Formats: sequence, C-alpha cells, structure tokens
Amino acid sequence: MDNDKERDIIHKILDGDVGADEKKIISRDMESDPGLKEEFVGLENAVRMLEKSERLEAPPAFTTEVMRRLSRRAPSALNRVKDFLFGSRVLRWNMATALAAAIIVLVTIVTVSRIHREPSMTPAMTAASGLSESAITVRLTFHAPKAHSVAVAGEFNKWQTDADEMKKTDGTWSIDLKLKPGVYTYSFIVDGKSWVPDPGAESYEDDGFGSRNAVLRVNI
Repeated sequence: MDNDKERDIIHKILDGDVGADEKKIISRDMESDPGLKEEFVGLENAVRMLEKSERLEAPPAFTTEVMRRLSRRAPSALNRVKDFLFGSRVLRWNMATALAAAIIVLVTIVTVSRIHREPSMTPAMTAASGLSESAITVRLTFHAPKAHSVAVAGEFNKWQTDADEMKKTDGTWSIDLKLKPGVYTYSFIVDGKSWVPDPGAESYEDDGFGSRNAVLRVNI
C-alpha cells in the first residue's frame, strides 16, 4: 500500500473513523515497516497525552475580542487617497504652500516691473561690468639665445611651470598673455630648472626664498 494512504489510515484510526478490516491491513503493514510503526506509536502517544491533559477554558470575552479584531478592515485605496488630500494636517500644509507660492509670484512681478521702469540703467551697468572683466594682451620677452626652452610662471597661471611656454625667434623668447587689469609677480623658467626674474621688468619683490620675482602691472 502507498505510504500516503497508510498515513491517512493511521490518522483515521487515531480519530476512530476506520473499521476492523482497515485496522487489520494497517497492523499487517506496520509489522513489515518499522518506520511506519514508529510513526503510528508516536502519534498514538501524542493523542493519549492530549486526552489526559487539563483542558483550559477560554476567557469569557475571548470570542468577542477575536471577532472585534477580525471586523477591523483596512481602509480602501480611495479612502486613503481622500485622507491624504483632504486631511486637516495635509490641508494646512497645502494652504501654506499656496501662500508661499503666491508670495514668490508677487515678488517676481515687482522685480520685473522695476526692471522695465529703469531700462537706462541696464546698458550702463553691463558696460561697466564688461570693462572690469576685459582682458588685455601683454607681451613678455626674454633674450636667452643658448636656452633650449623658456616658460613663464606667475600669479596669473598659479605658478605652473609648463602652462605658458615661450617661442624663440633669433635668440629672443616671447609670449603674448591675455590678462585682466591688476598687479602680478612672475619669473622665467629656463630649461625647466632655472628661475630667472625678467631683466626688463619695471620692479621686483622678494619671493620669500632668498630670491626675487618680477612685477607686472596691467592697466586699463
């Protein structure tokens, strides 16, 4: 007999739902199958233990409390949307947001109207701004016919030794730089290792390391 069918008969026997013929069949099968017999004995002992154990009475309000909890149903999706859109806390938040948006729109309208009322100020301000930001082309030259390479490093290029390399023509090295008005210090780097202040500079200042840098003044 199939093990599943045998287990069904075992449960029927324990429940008292089988006849004498079925009991004989399962008894014969258990004699030939120790595992099945062990399972039957274990289940039979468990049933007897339950029958002999003390039965506890449920509290008087147990059934009422269970039914009350089961009656609580989760709110529908439509109700959750309604609560979100029209709840008092959300409604207050929506009103505050609308008020803030109205203030922003009002400030924007006032600002735009002021700009339209004062058109003459815009070109003047733009011209002044463009003038202060305009760059001037400055040429630096250095006579070093025996040098293999010359570059210029200064405040205008954050003292990078390879950012602005000069070109050689008949022993004279030169470079054109676009600089905004201001005062800059700089030096020439000869053959990548020697720092030489510009001999043609108008003035110099100490570099803090026992040497000096050339000073370049760019005027409008």
